[in-house]
Amino acid sequence: MMKAAVYDNPGPPSVLKYVDVPDPVCRADEVVIRVEAISIEGGDLINRRSTSQPPRWVVGYQRPARS
Repeated sequence: MMKAAVYDNPGPPSVLKYVDVPDPVCRADEVVIRVEAISIEGGDLINRRSTSQPPRWVVGYQRPARS
């Protein structure tokens, strides 16, 4: 398990929770990189204000574009 800042509903900063989430699992052509710290950035703030998002959003995580 790893720690993550998440939110389940849009809203102010008080909707953020610091919780345990499962470790990421990678496929054969991917790697997992150990991260010691992340930042909350502009995209996270915009997404938190949005009404359409996945059931649980992990702050600071963005999937890289596939080529």
